[in-house]
Amino acid sequence: MLRRLLLAVLATVAVAGCSSADEPAATRSPGTAEPTAADVAAAAAATADPAAAQDPAQAAVAVALRATDLPAGWSVQANPLPADADLTANPSLTGICGQTFASEQHRTSKQPVVGLDATGTPQLSSEAIAYDSPAAAGAAVQELVQAFGRCPEDQYTFETGPSAEGLAATSVVFQYRLADGTTQVVLAQARGQVLSVLIGEDPAVTAAAGRAIAARMAALPAEAIGA
Repeated sequence: MLRRLLLAVLATVAVAGCSSADEPAATRSPGTAEPTAADVAAAAAATADPAAAQDPAQAAVAVALRATDLPAGWSVQANPLPADADLTANPSLTGICGQTFASEQHRTSKQPVVGLDATGTPQLSSEAIAYDSPAAAGAAVQELVQAFGRCPEDQYTFETGPSAEGLAATSVVFQYRLADGTTQVVLAQARGQVLSVLIGEDPAVTAAAGRAIAARMAALPAEAIGA
């Protein structure tokens, strides 16, 4: 679920990082190991031309978080799912503030990616999600608004977040402080059958990444995503 997405991703990265074969390709010495599935997925997303996407799944890859969306010195680690993955057992939004998202049933693929700072510490987590219809992607955004509207007041203190300027027309931005004092920013934007969700603790970094993703979203062919 999104509220715990960053923590879950931290655990995933920690496990993946146990082997040198799972280091980002850019940090490995040539010939030391074969590229991992994560490396391959990150490389594919980094070079994916949004204007060439032919369907929602390809569009999700093209708008997935990439290193160029982040500050200099940062990198990304993809956490690819098998092509035949059962998404019903892998929630994206369901669980936020105890809410169930009907739109989860309409997901067809997703691209989870983590943003790592210059020290290799996860700072930003993301999912680019493809849906079976534009209505389902739009519904996910509305359900997100409804869910945050029902968050326990003793656990969430909402604050003024980054501007939505430069984001997709269908977008929402939330910034809140958790009971432990942690500040988080959640940015969700949709176009056609594709939804991008970012969660991070640095408002400026999260917003800048969101604007970069929005630019790629705008370049997606309308016929590929039902826009």
